[in-house]
Amino acid sequence: MSTSVALVPIAEVERPELRAMMRDYFVELATYEPDAEDPDEHLERSWPEMLADMLGRELQWIVTDAQRAGFLIVRTLPDWPHTERLIASIVEFYIAPEFRRGGIGSAAVETMLAEHRDRGTYFVEADILIANEPAKEFWQRLGFQVQFLQTGRKP
Repeated sequence: MSTSVALVPIAEVERPELRAMMRDYFVELATYEPDAEDPDEHLERSWPEMLADMLGRELQWIVTDAQRAGFLIVRTLPDWPHTERLIASIVEFYIAPEFRRGGIGSAAVETMLAEHRDRGTYFVEADILIANEPAKEFWQRLGFQVQFLQTGRKP
């Protein structure tokens, strides 16, 4: 039995609800980062930055059985240096805990991939934190492969 999932654009009037769900998401992500910024401070800083830079960005609810199970934020931009082709980057993906382990996340990704196939998107990538083993396993189960490892440090 497959799970029925729809990706529904988030209307501007629904953004406060997205912001609230993003807070839960940032709280969870902080458990995978040893020097994580306070989730509330991170949201205060990142929220206006995201809204000020919406070029190619799609905000979508992940809906199942008329309930919001999570959200998906995808950014589609020309590939560089091959600007004739588009790359979609899944920059934020969240399934609320009470909706996990039922196939909703997988169905949401498959729905998004089908939409991007129809659009002619060349490649889809997903950003994950290196210490987030459950996310790595999830994306690998869906056929995503590690493409590169990014390093960083404070100056």
